[in-house]
Amino acid sequence: MRLSKRLKAITEFVDKEDRIIDIGCDHALLDIYIKENIKNRKIVASDIHEGAIKQAKKNIEKYSMERKISLRLGDGLDVIKEGEVDTIIIAGMGYNNIEKILSNSEKLKDINKIIVQSNTDVVKLRKSVIKLGFKITREKLVLDKDIIYTIIEFKRGVEKYNYNQIYFGPRLMENKDELFKDYYSKKLLKYENLLLQLPKNNVMSRIHHMRLIKIIKEELEKDN
Repeated sequence: MRLSKRLKAITEFVDKEDRIIDIGCDHALLDIYIKENIKNRKIVASDIHEGAIKQAKKNIEKYSMERKISLRLGDGLDVIKEGEVDTIIIAGMGYNNIEKILSNSEKLKDINKIIVQSNTDVVKLRKSVIKLGFKITREKLVLDKDIIYTIIEFKRGVEKYNYNQIYFGPRLMENKDELFKDYYSKKLLKYENLLLQLPKNNVMSRIHHMRLIKIIKEELEKDN
């Protein structure tokens, strides 16, 4: 089975001992690939949309995975029993939906690892998950169809981060590849253009954008 570059990159964060719930599994292609290639201990594939579950069921049957993947219709962590899984995968959602799912503190207490790819507000996501008692252990940028996605692995633990680490990603800062430079060069250009358009009396927004421009320039210049 062939996955998109984004989904394939997510599989790199999966370990054989993980007991996974994939929330928002869509057509379950990621889950089928993981079971075929990594053969981890357990996968629960869940989605809130009945149409997605029906298509996922067809794919699971097509690849004879009925006994290896548990398919469930429902909202977030509500579909699992206490102690059933220890790893969450959430990919392709926006920050607000992800934050809502992870606010289920009763079910989250059994979770030791979160693999997440948010389509929006990655900085807010880092802050939120850290506050839940997790630290950032791995991060990766991946280019898929002209879009750069950020994948983050969190594990239980405490680690302090400064403003720049929360903004750029502490693990991404340790290995600034060409994708990192490209991603933040584009952000720099975007913020510079926005600053030019902001009214002079919009002081707080101008200060915010000037700060972002400053830290991005400094980070990119470190390797020049």
